[in-house]
Amino acid sequence: MAAINTTSASIPHWALNGTIYGSNDSFLLLNIFPADVADDLFYKLRDEIAWNEMRQKGGRVPRDISIQGTIEVKDGDEYEPLYRHPADEQPELIMWTPTALIIKERIEELIEQKLNHALIQYYRNGKDFIGEHSDKTLDVLLHSNIVNYSLGAARTMILKHKTQAGVKQRFKLPHNSLFILGWKTNREWLHSIKQDNRADMDKDADELAFSSQRISLTLRSIATFRNRRTGELHGQGARNKTLEEINRDQTMDTNDEQNMLMAFSAENKQSSEFDWDQQYGEGFNALNFKVLNSILIDEEEKTNDIKA
Repeated sequence: MAAINTTSASIPHWALNGTIYGSNDSFLLLNIFPADVADDLFYKLRDEIAWNEMRQKGGRVPRDISIQGTIEVKDGDEYEPLYRHPADEQPELIMWTPTALIIKERIEELIEQKLNHALIQYYRNGKDFIGEHSDKTLDVLLHSNIVNYSLGAARTMILKHKTQAGVKQRFKLPHNSLFILGWKTNREWLHSIKQDNRADMDKDADELAFSSQRISLTLRSIATFRNRRTGELHGQGARNKTLEEINRDQTMDTNDEQNMLMAFSAENKQSSEFDWDQQYGEGFNALNFKVLNSILIDEEEKTNDIKA
């Protein structure tokens, strides 16, 4: 299905030269940096990051991972942005590495949105993939854009409408491109990058570039925070919405982990009827899904792939 046309009045000024996708609030922008700069960014980013594994439901996610973000200091304590999704365990968040910071600041300037968290993923070859999912918005600043910057080999993004059977949009994410995932598109469509099992002779040159390696930076505006010393949470997705509300007893509801995981599943399955306030509004203090993920395996999520 081709990109949907809409009037320029509803398009942000920074997206006027982009291609529109999804529910008319998602855009693909090209040539974010000069070509020679972007090539250099790929190699610098790949080599400066100490890549980690991430696991879900006991299996290794088919990509390497780095989690980076903005760590703020208040009254002597460090607070990191917290993005929760159904992973058994994930690497510790680190401060921005030099090249990641350059990319983040350029994108902030371009789309006029502050970004404080990045899930950086290294697709080592065409076999690495990410299954279809909606991003989990418990901790994402309400109604903000989620953006994905691509470096390296081109891969095909697939948007699949949740309620209109057979409605899909397929498009390449080229080197040095930025895909802006709008709030409504994330609600109404699933997105994925499938495993590419074609022979090299059947692939385009841009899919073979950079030895078929790709790095993606998914940048978000996160509104939930964790005290790195005490582990206490506050903000949009936590039970305590402000620092002032925190007391030293942050005990979880007995079903906190299970309820949060079920809310994540609802966001993946439901479309425009998903009620954010009902599912997420009260907040959760849970962090870890290792035990629950071995029990609550949804039929649509029976893969070893992280549903970010």
